[in-house]
Amino acid sequence: MSAESALLPSSVREAFAPAVTYLNAASYGLMPITAVDAAGAAERERMRGEFDIPAVDAVAASCRASFARLTGMRADQVALGSQVSQLVGLVAASLPAGAHVLVPEGEFTSVLWPFLARPELHVRTAALADLPEAVRPEDDLVAAAAVQSADGAVLDLPATVAAARTHGARTLFDLSQAAGWYPVHDTGADWVVSVGYKWLLGAKGTAYLAGTGEALNTLRPLAAGWYSGFDPWQTCYDGPLRQAEDARRFDVSPVWPAVLAQRPAFDLIEAVGIEAIHRHDVALANRLRAGLGLPEGDSAVVSLAVTSDTLERLRAAKVVGSLRAGRLRLACHLYNTEDDVDRALNVLHG
Repeated sequence: MSAESALLPSSVREAFAPAVTYLNAASYGLMPITAVDAAGAAERERMRGEFDIPAVDAVAASCRASFARLTGMRADQVALGSQVSQLVGLVAASLPAGAHVLVPEGEFTSVLWPFLARPELHVRTAALADLPEAVRPEDDLVAAAAVQSADGAVLDLPATVAAARTHGARTLFDLSQAAGWYPVHDTGADWVVSVGYKWLLGAKGTAYLAGTGEALNTLRPLAAGWYSGFDPWQTCYDGPLRQAEDARRFDVSPVWPAVLAQRPAFDLIEAVGIEAIHRHDVALANRLRAGLGLPEGDSAVVSLAVTSDTLERLRAAKVVGSLRAGRLRLACHLYNTEDDVDRALNVLHG
């Protein structure tokens, strides 16, 4: 397939309204116009006193189902949160004292720190490319981002799961830099987590935890609240504990405008399709790599060393990326075009 045929039709771009050359989905994704409209409508209803709180429940349930479809889980295996670190914390808290955890070197702190916050755990790191070979018989958990935040490096998910299973360890994958462009259906992981505001195009305030029934049963609902009840509107006062029996027992109360914005964002992603988005994003990233004299890659994210003068030129030209781990990080997503990449290249070449 040619690079040109891999690109999405211009109608996809028309769902967005960028005012800059935005190559920064790894920090936050552009929200579709329909998502902004949904969040704005909710806040205007609230301003007028007309907002219907119980109506959010059906939307939250549909978002749960969408995340399940993306990850190959069932909807009853998906919990709703608002931050990835809170969800990773549930897994960290479930481990017995003395448990061994393997994490990639340079991992994002929302994946790493919940384990480091428990000094009685044995946490060690290995290079991302060597992670499957680094799993040892004493390991209890391998926790990693499927796509690394700092530079977009992609973990070999099947090899990591296979190695973990060989040694009797569970796996936890953070999909925050993957879900929405990279195929993460049926990773084989015990748990997966993700935020909704990056490649999933939602507002900040949505996050997801999905897991197998066996893996979820090892967790305790440490943030048990009214929305984790088996019927939240009927179980919101007094004891005893009456939580949902499925993954909803780990839910926290949804951030209303964020959930309402996530629904049209999911609609767009599912309509376009992950395979098509993956082809488009990687094709654009490889166009960028080619223009920089870099070899082709398998990621939608390009990381490169630049000077402070180059960063100033990018800012002046309104080409938006981010600085991570001392390098420029540029991320291509479904709303980007060849023109975006070429404009960035022109500025980078001075």
